Amino acid sequence: MRYVFGPVFSRRLGLSLGVDLVPHKVCSMDCLYCEVGPTTEKTLERAEYVPLQGVKAELDEFLSFKPEIDFVTFSGYGEPTLFSRLGELVDYLKERYPDYPLALLTNSSLLNRDDVISDVKRIDVVLPSLDAATQPTFERLNRPVLGLRVEDVVSGIERLLNETDSQVWVETLFVRGINDSE
Repeated sequence: MRYVFGPVFSRRLGLSLGVDLVPHKVCSMDCLYCEVGPTTEKTLERAEYVPLQGVKAELDEFLSFKPEIDFVTFSGYGEPTLFSRLGELVDYLKERYPDYPLALLTNSSLLNRDDVISDVKRIDVVLPSLDAATQPTFERLNRPVLGLRVEDVVSGIERLLNETDSQVWVETLFVRGINDSE
C-alpha cells in the first residue's frame, strides 16, 4: 500500500491505521526533531498531492476486513493539512466507516485558515504541535516556510478549540537549550 500504513501502536492513540496524504517530506516546516528526516519541499500550498481515489481504495481494502483498531490517523511523511481534499476524505470515512474514530497529527501551520478548519471539524481528535512561544525559537526549532509566524500557529490552535467539537491534545516537544527555559 502506498498511502495507508500500519496499524502501528501509538502511546497516545493505541492501535492506529496511518494515512499519508503528501509525498515524502512535503511540509510547511523542517523541524529539528522530525523522525522522518529533512523536509524536501517547504510549502503552505494545499494541493491534491496524492490521488484521493487511490487513498479511498486502499482504505476500503483495509477497512473492509473490519480490523480492531482504535483510530484512523492522518499523519505520515509531511503535513497532512496540506492535502486539499482532506475534508472530502473525512466525510467519506465518517459516512462509510462511522465506527472508526479519526485522528489528525498536525504541526498546526494551517489551522488558522477557514478551509482547513472546515476540513478538520469532523475529526474526533486533533493533536496539534506547539513547540515555541517566540518567533526566534520557532524559527530555530521548527524552521518554518518563509512567512509563517508562531502567531499563526497559536491562532490556529485557538480556532480549533473554539470552532470545532474535536478533542484537542496539544503536543510540545522540548529540546534542551532551545525551548526548555522558563
